[in-house]
Amino acid sequence: MTVIEGMMSGFLQSVSLTVLPYLVVGALFGLIIGVIPGLSGHFAMAMAVTFLYTMEPSAGIAFILGAHATVAQGGGLTAILFSTPGTGQNAATLLDGPPMRDKGEAGIAVGAAMASCFLGATFGAVVLGLLIPVLREVVLFFGPPEVFVLAFLALTFVAVLGKEDMTRSLIAALLGLLLAMIGVDNVTNTHRFTMGSDRLADGLSLVPVILGLFAVAEMIDLYRRGGALARYTPEALSAGDTQRQIFKGIGLAFKHWWLVMRCSAIGTTMGLIPGLGSAPAAFVAYGHAKQTSKTKETFGQGNVEGVIAPEASNDAVEGGALASTIAFGIPGSSSMAILLSGLFILGLETGPRMLNDNVDIIFIMIFTIILGNLIGTIVGMFLVNPLSRATSIRAEIMVPVLMAVIVTGAFAGNASVFDIGVAIFFGIFGYLMKILNYSRAALLIGFVLGFAVEKNLYLALLLDGPYFVFQPIPLVLMTITAIFLIANVWSIYRDRRRKV
Repeated sequence: MTVIEGMMSGFLQSVSLTVLPYLVVGALFGLIIGVIPGLSGHFAMAMAVTFLYTMEPSAGIAFILGAHATVAQGGGLTAILFSTPGTGQNAATLLDGPPMRDKGEAGIAVGAAMASCFLGATFGAVVLGLLIPVLREVVLFFGPPEVFVLAFLALTFVAVLGKEDMTRSLIAALLGLLLAMIGVDNVTNTHRFTMGSDRLADGLSLVPVILGLFAVAEMIDLYRRGGALARYTPEALSAGDTQRQIFKGIGLAFKHWWLVMRCSAIGTTMGLIPGLGSAPAAFVAYGHAKQTSKTKETFGQGNVEGVIAPEASNDAVEGGALASTIAFGIPGSSSMAILLSGLFILGLETGPRMLNDNVDIIFIMIFTIILGNLIGTIVGMFLVNPLSRATSIRAEIMVPVLMAVIVTGAFAGNASVFDIGVAIFFGIFGYLMKILNYSRAALLIGFVLGFAVEKNLYLALLLDGPYFVFQPIPLVLMTITAIFLIANVWSIYRDRRRKV
């Protein structure tokens, strides 16, 4: 399938009556999840993945990616209106969003943020489309040795560049690889770590593990904190004033189009690097906007450029992150790992097969990102006040309702009570990881990559022996991994010496 054919087919499927309703529902779901503090993109996708078993591939992709696409927009609303970032990627918006609200310009900030999200997401999606011909050629150079080493490079980046402690993140990543080995060995057909249980012979199911690590763990944390989800609730503007300000904010985002383009490029580039994610990209973009602004002294006091820059970059990240996920099956974040598991459930295979035979699926992803953000922008414009009320719901009411949905989702995949127990176990485990500063994203990515790592290691040893690491591409990737680890270990050692 050519790129042009894939683009036309992907667009027609995206706007068809069999796919568009799922996209709309997913986008609205993601927007609402983004508004609620403490719930983020991986929570939305973890909940969405439980519905994929009965969906067609195109509808399933539109639903799960639509849910992920609008989370940043909802989180931006919460950051501006309540000084509480709905997601980590909206943390940089706190620097200028709330000050604009305090000056009576909340609608302007919201309009600028949502329009910037849409423009940034569109930029990242277009870049992904342009990269398809390049990825088609690059992926041909990656056999079992290259994929094996690339997987370890991705795990290293996720562990080192995350917000958690590097050593603990590496431990979590390796633990994820070990968890993936539970079940029957795909080479020797011997049972491993099953403890005599037939339930574990097929390994741990992805859905209950995902729901436990992110959904159940967040519910435990919300219940422990208690009280209302939003601590600061500003007085709402009148509907007329809000809409006028929102349209003015949208106009300002288009007026600063060159800033949007630059920050979107920053986000897309950082999305290509596993482990960086949206939050670092947002702060880098904010710093760039401040350094290049003619009014840099007003940053932190309610400068609209300080809202536009991070919101444009954190949505543009997805285009770059999808590129590595689609081409190599290497997720660079927990959200991409959940998306990869969703593709497995839908019966889709990443790599050369998707780049050559399922180009239409890639363009469904591209148009889902664009249309999802457009839906989020339009709905968010008119539902700022109603959506914001969700943050006043007390955790004691919210948690039982969401837990009922989570338990149902864990059971639905295999109709197994055992999977509910797995979700609860990993929920407690994930909550402890969060408290102890261990990376749940690293564990999940290790778990998702476990099968690919083991299979490609076996094939690499079979084809080239133990010296496969000295082939050109694996050697370069191993060198990058070693340099990256050594540099970060040295920086940690240097910082500790300075403190002494």
